[in-house]
Amino acid sequence: MSFESKLLQMKGLLKKEPAKKQKAKAAERPLHEPKWNRIGLELKENKFGFVFEKKIRYPLDLVHGKVTLNELDRVLNAWGKMNFDHPFKLSPADPILFFDTETTGLSGTGAYIFLVGLLVKKETHFEMTQYIMPDPSHEAAFLYETGLWKDENPIIFSYNGKSFDWPQLMSRWTMHRNLLPKLPVPQQIDLFHGTKRIWKNELERMKLSTIEEEKLGFKREGDVPGYLIPAIYLDAVKSGFPDALEKVMFHNELDILSLVSLYVLASDLLMEDFASETSGAYTNIGKWYADLKQFDQSAIYLEHVTEQRGAQAALARYLLAIQKKRSGQPEEAVRLFKEAAPHLRGTVEVEAWIHAAKLYEHQLGNIEQAIIMTGFAKEASEHTKIRNSLILDIQKRQKRLEEKKKKKHLQVNKI
Repeated sequence: MSFESKLLQMKGLLKKEPAKKQKAKAAERPLHEPKWNRIGLELKENKFGFVFEKKIRYPLDLVHGKVTLNELDRVLNAWGKMNFDHPFKLSPADPILFFDTETTGLSGTGAYIFLVGLLVKKETHFEMTQYIMPDPSHEAAFLYETGLWKDENPIIFSYNGKSFDWPQLMSRWTMHRNLLPKLPVPQQIDLFHGTKRIWKNELERMKLSTIEEEKLGFKREGDVPGYLIPAIYLDAVKSGFPDALEKVMFHNELDILSLVSLYVLASDLLMEDFASETSGAYTNIGKWYADLKQFDQSAIYLEHVTEQRGAQAALARYLLAIQKKRSGQPEEAVRLFKEAAPHLRGTVEVEAWIHAAKLYEHQLGNIEQAIIMTGFAKEASEHTKIRNSLILDIQKRQKRLEEKKKKKHLQVNKI
């Protein structure tokens, strides 16, 4: 049987094993210490048992993808000069921690975190510490040694960590709540969610490896497939041979370094870079700022996109038109809605025509144009699937506008 087949078989066993409460074993010194030492792991002992640890130092000028790690200071200083708010806005003095885990499964009481990687910036270098659990009997020692309980207000960077890694950590921590200090509630910056906001509809997949290749200019060679990681750890614990486990550690290392590069790249796009991305990405950023009620900053991005012509800028024109409408600029809003609508599709096209109709009716007092815009909305609604409430709104609007038109004509005739 090949090594990969063996690992797949063991992973299958991991899935099938029923989750049942077992009596905790005494935390004895790990059997395979010398073998694990060979891949740079040092055994540490604390009051709860043993844990393996590896420290890696990186020079400030290390390049990961298109980004030099020390650019982190540049973007933090730049954020400090910005007069608007954003979830990514931090300062150099903030206690930043880049964080990632590897687990034996996605959920359930039998799914352990076996590796925690943490990266911090020091004065002269970056330092990564990777903690590995020798086996489940040392889980309390492993969790305690990470020191995640020490900082009261840490700022945790992760990729999907807000939804997965940190809840998983809290779950495992709860298993030892009678032993371990309380885990703080950190401020979390989940770069997965930020990535989706910036590159929605621009990238087919949001996996970190895809972001690395498409945006960071970094391609992994010979990386460990994620589905094999649980079996690799189990095999290393049982056999003592850590060769494949070393590859898992390198996988975790790359994940964390990419967090730094991704934060730098995303921060530049959110502050000053108006050249390196697509119209779609800048439109998404403009919408993000609008959702945060940072309308001035939103307008900067949307106006940048609307300098371009055609369908590429249609959504940006639509979003900018909404802001112009909100700020009491009906003529400008109508112009943008009319320019955007023919290049939009689906519900948003229908809504653009309805917005224009409302402005003509209520702000500009032009019933004839309001009727025309409503007619365009009706025509667009017949070629796409939209909610019934919107169809009823168009029908009511048409009827009301026609009645207004007749009433106006009667008044003119009387005069």
